[in-house]
This record gives sequence, structure tokens and C-alpha cells, in this order.
Amino acid sequence: MDYRKQFFVSPGEKVSLASIDPSQTGEHVSSETALPEIQKNIARMDELQGLLYADGKQSLLIVLQALDAAGKDGVIRHVLLH
Repeated sequence: MDYRKQFFVSPGEKVSLASIDPSQTGEHVSSETALPEIQKNIARMDELQGLLYADGKQSLLIVLQALDAAGKDGVIRHVLLH
């Protein structure tokens, strides 16, 4: 699923957060069913990070914004320090 299209907001467009389901999980009903896709995406990110590092001309800034206890540290450990 292309979440960029599903959650894209055009400049000036009004958004109703009440219309967004916070428990939305996409096509996966559990973390077990999502695991193959997660592993594929982690491998791709690892490959791209290697290319970015080898180029030595650009940087990457990742911003994780969420409330306290939302799992930001877990995301960092799981995705960036695998």
C-alpha cells in the first residue's frame, strides 16, 4: 500500500484528525504478518544507507515526532541499529 497517497495533504487543504483512524494497520493484521515486508524494507534501507555513506556528499535527517511513550526509542533500535 502506498501510504504517501493515502495520507497526503495538499498545501492549504484542511484536515480533520477525527476522520483518521489511529488504530489503522494497513493490510497487516499483526506484526507477524508484517514481518516479511519489514525485513525487506530494512534490507533496502541498509542498502541505500551504504550508498549514501559511500557518496559522502549528502546527509540524512530523520525526525521522529510522537507523544511520550509512543515508541520512538524502539523504532530507533529496531530500524537504525539492527
